Amino acid sequence: MNIKGSDNGDFIWGSDKNDTIDGGKKNDWIDAGKGDDRLNAGDGHDRIMAGPGHDIAWGGDGSDAIHAGNDDDLLYSDASSAFNPFEERRVIPHSGESDDWLHGDKGRDTLVAGDGADVLTGGEDGDAFVFRFHDPMVGTTHWYTTVTDFDPKQDRFVMDAGDFGKGDLFGANFINHSKGFPGEFVDTFYNGAAEGAHGEHVVVITDRGFTSSSAAATAIHGEARGDIIVYYDEKTLGQDGKTHGATLAYVDSANHAHAFAHVDNLHDMSDLTSLTAENFGFI
Repeated sequence: MNIKGSDNGDFIWGSDKNDTIDGGKKNDWIDAGKGDDRLNAGDGHDRIMAGPGHDIAWGGDGSDAIHAGNDDDLLYSDASSAFNPFEERRVIPHSGESDDWLHGDKGRDTLVAGDGADVLTGGEDGDAFVFRFHDPMVGTTHWYTTVTDFDPKQDRFVMDAGDFGKGDLFGANFINHSKGFPGEFVDTFYNGAAEGAHGEHVVVITDRGFTSSSAAATAIHGEARGDIIVYYDEKTLGQDGKTHGATLAYVDSANHAHAFAHVDNLHDMSDLTSLTAENFGFI
């Protein structure tokens, strides 16, 4: 069933079949119900309840909240084309400068960050957190995505490098460090003390924290443009002496990097030591 909202702000309820719902403009509340649904929030600050079924939801412009339900779902912070992060299909990027909240609930969900200050919660089961912008910008401010519940045992960070080098302002801009074709894990990986890193494409630092991404890049050896560094952010150091989150940063030149994601729940050193190459995929 095709359901289209007005431009005045609507309450929209889907059927128990496979629906296509377009919220239109203004602030909408969309409850898709059962079925495998395709949901587009449109403009405005919207709330989407995807419900049971394998759903695809797009946030659109405005700050949105998307709640997936208990099946395997695909959630986009902004208005992008659907894709499978473990196949060769690519996203068609679109600027989404709003601050969105995506919640996967149960199921193996894919949550795609936009270029606002998004908050991603995967929920139960193994999830993929997809990033297309290593340096998202809104005006003159750099933003990063917050992941609230990354589980090293079953979740994955996925970097979209599909449009790298095309010069498109809104294109994906990671460098592909897969083992040969999109959908594979990172080709070189290191986890350990900063001084032991020597040019690996993903470096997880486990012996100390840093006050900036560039300080982390300076502490390792052989870093180059496109490398990803994971480290503790000392700016969030608590009274207990432990940092309360990890940061993912992208190296853009020698001794210089900038953050694109923060992981709130990796707040103990042992959480970082458990990260492996299988936690980092490229498409």
